Formats: sequence, structure tokens, C-alpha cells
Amino acid sequence: MLAKTRSVAVVAEFKKRIADAWDARGGRKHSLVAEALELRREMKTAQGSFLTLIDHQIEARAAEILNAGRREETVIDDEEGPIMAEFFTAEARREASEYRRIAYGKLTPIAAPHPDFMRSLKIKERSKLDEPRALNLLLDWMESQRIPRHVEAFDRDTALAFADWLQESSDLSWASKVKYFGRLKVYWAWLCKRGIAKANPIYDLTIKREVVEGEQEERAYTDTEVQTLFMGKPLEGESMLDVMAVAALTGARLDAVIDLKVGECAEGIFAFKPQKKETDERHVPIHPDLRPIVLRRIKGKPPTASLFEDWPGPKAPSKKPRSSYFSKRFTRYSREVAVRDEVEGKRRSLVNFHSFRRWFITKMERAGVNGDLIAAIVGHKRSGLTLGRYSSGPELQAALDAISLVKLPPLDGSPVVESRGLKPLRERKA
Repeated sequence: MLAKTRSVAVVAEFKKRIADAWDARGGRKHSLVAEALELRREMKTAQGSFLTLIDHQIEARAAEILNAGRREETVIDDEEGPIMAEFFTAEARREASEYRRIAYGKLTPIAAPHPDFMRSLKIKERSKLDEPRALNLLLDWMESQRIPRHVEAFDRDTALAFADWLQESSDLSWASKVKYFGRLKVYWAWLCKRGIAKANPIYDLTIKREVVEGEQEERAYTDTEVQTLFMGKPLEGESMLDVMAVAALTGARLDAVIDLKVGECAEGIFAFKPQKKETDERHVPIHPDLRPIVLRRIKGKPPTASLFEDWPGPKAPSKKPRSSYFSKRFTRYSREVAVRDEVEGKRRSLVNFHSFRRWFITKMERAGVNGDLIAAIVGHKRSGLTLGRYSSGPELQAALDAISLVKLPPLDGSPVVESRGLKPLRERKA
């Protein structure tokens, strides 16, 4: 009786300490798994009587979970006749066992360390969006295969099965498959480094690209398509056309254009934010045909104001790039004016907003602009060690002269005569 009385007091004190810990973390609602993980965290630093408290609570809670699936039935015993016997459901047994093993550090849910992994990443916020998508892809597949979603269950055989499914059966594009698989490799390497996983079962696995004979790649707009896009009447009117014009006459990516601020359009130069592997902002002379647009948009605004304030970003807590709203509207508009190049089996049209960048580069090349100058203007790597590493870049006047050679097609409906070029052979990487 005395032991039972003490047990009640011990459990009550322990539950209060755990509740206080949860309150300190913001009072989050927690599942059995989260509760077991909290006990596990407490156990790492607990000593003496508190360690005994934790051990007692783990066993008591596991018994509670087991008893939730308890039932009594009358059975016939050969010697004693009818007697009452207790049974526990398979689900209760599984939950109680999982609870104990997580609390004692024998099992780790794959998703449990992921928030800490996310906080450790030193990458752009936009890139971080791929991390939970990759994780959910794996977790959903494991659930569909009835594989426990624990770090310990993701062994070599499971990893091979997942890679085969991703390669052969998932409906993602090849690029998405490679991207998400790569993010999972990084996560598992992080788990190994911290001793959470014993090995990385996917470190040497790859997603191979299936080579399809005659497969078409995304391309630049034709002049006729550019004319159609600029002569159409998008619902957003001038607001959309202005963004299109800046992209077409600078070769800048959509995200860099949308994020321009008034102060980044000073002294006849656009200062685009770093993109891809760029480490610093990129300066591009403002095309003469863009000056009226820029002057109209900067009038009366402070330097910190957005140049395209009419294209706001998504509302919190979304972390999608600010350009995502424009991108959806542009896709809808391009369908309305029938400037699309759809191919069965491809998620995206072969022409899309990025085709303005391809068109701009094509027009400069066909105007005879030097390839290294084109690369400097659009932010591509220039050739050779001398220009690629040691040069500070070409003169802005040379860049302005080159950009000025690019002209939008006539926007009065005049017929467009398409120029023809040699299609370059591109090395396909398997």
C-alpha cells in the first residue's frame, strides 16, 4: 500500500515537470510519439531521482497504452472450467512497444530530427521548401508499403526499393526526382554525422535519366510568339506587360525581376539580386526601351519601395517566392493567347516565362555579341581561368551597346520574319 501511495505521488510530480516543459516550449499539443521524444530528451540530462521518475513514467505510460486495448473474455480452462482472461489488441501492443522503444532511444521517427536539420541549413529560403517535400515523399511511400517510418527501418533493401519506385513508378519529372532524392541524401548524411543513423543507405544510389529518342527540350520564344504575348491583353494589363518587358530586354530570371526595388534601378543600371550560384548582385544596363517603364514606376517612390508593388508575394506562413503569384497568372495568360508548346509526358510547356531569357540570349548571339560578354550580362560562367576568375567584368558601356542590339518585334501586328540559326548540339548527361 505504501509503495502504491508513493507511486501516485511520483507520477504526479513527474507529469507536472513534463507539463511545465511543454508549456515552456509554447504549450504545443503532442502525440504519443512527441511525448516519448520529450521523455527521451529529458532522460539525456536527468540524474538521480529524476531519472528514476522518467523510467517509472515510461513504464507506467506504456502500460496505460497497452490497457487501452485490453478486454476480458470468458474462456474454458480444462481444469478450472470457465475463467475470465484478459487480451490486448495487436494495435495496443504495437503502440506500447513503439512508445517504450522511442523513449529509450531504440527507435527514432524519421521526421523527428528534421526541424533541427532545417535550422542547420545555410541555403536560401526558397531552396528550403524542397526539404519537407522530399521528406514527405519518402514517408508517404513507406506508409504505402507498410514500412515503419523509423530511421532504423530505412535500411539498404528499403532504400533500393524506394529508389526503384522513384525511378520507375512515381509521376514526378526527372529533375524533381533527382532534386528530392538528393535532398534525402543530405538529410541522411546529417543523421549519420550526429549518430542518429548508423549508415546512409542511399549515399551511392542515383536516379538515372531515361534517354528518349527525339526528346525535345525547353526552348526560346520565336519572335512571333514574343509579338503575340506583347500584343495580347492580359487581365492584369500594363502590370504584367512591364515585367515581361524587363525580362525580355535584360535576360533576367523572373524572381530577380519581381524583387527589384526602386533603389536598384539607379544611374541607368539594374542591380539584380544574386541568383543561382552568384555571390553578389549583378549589374545590367537598362535597355533604352525600358527607360520609360522604369521612370514611370519609380516616380514618387522611396529607394526601398518595390518596383513591382502590384505583384505582392504570398501571405505568411507561406515561404514560396514572391514571383509565384505572377508565374501562375502568366501561365494562364500564355494559354489564353495560345503561346504554348505542350508535349505529352512533360509537366511544363517547352516555352514558358524562362523562354524570355533564352530569347534574349539568342538575339544577342545572332547580333554577333561575343559569348563571354553575353555570359557576363546574364550571369553565366565565362570561359577560361582568366575571364572566369580574374576579370572584374566588361565595361558597362560595352554591355549597354550589346543589350541595345536586342529589339522587341513590331507590336503593330506587322508580319514577323523569323531568323534561322544553327541549333547547337548539347551534351546530354545521363
